[in-house]
Amino acid sequence: MNTLGLERRDGRNMLLVAAVVTVVMAVTAEGPLGVRVVAGVLAGAISGIVFVVSTLLINRYKPNHW
Repeated sequence: MNTLGLERRDGRNMLLVAAVVTVVMAVTAEGPLGVRVVAGVLAGAISGIVFVVSTLLINRYKPNHW
């Protein structure tokens, strides 16, 4: 995580976001249990990736007074 310029709290927040999205998708998706779990894991992974990318972009381009 340090090689990307992320702090420890960014990693914790990413895991929290991914976990919440995974659980919500697994509960709300329709279909057999296996399909729901796969949908939840995919959605959680994608949301984690989006979280990291957006955090990196914010850290790179944020104004100095933030």
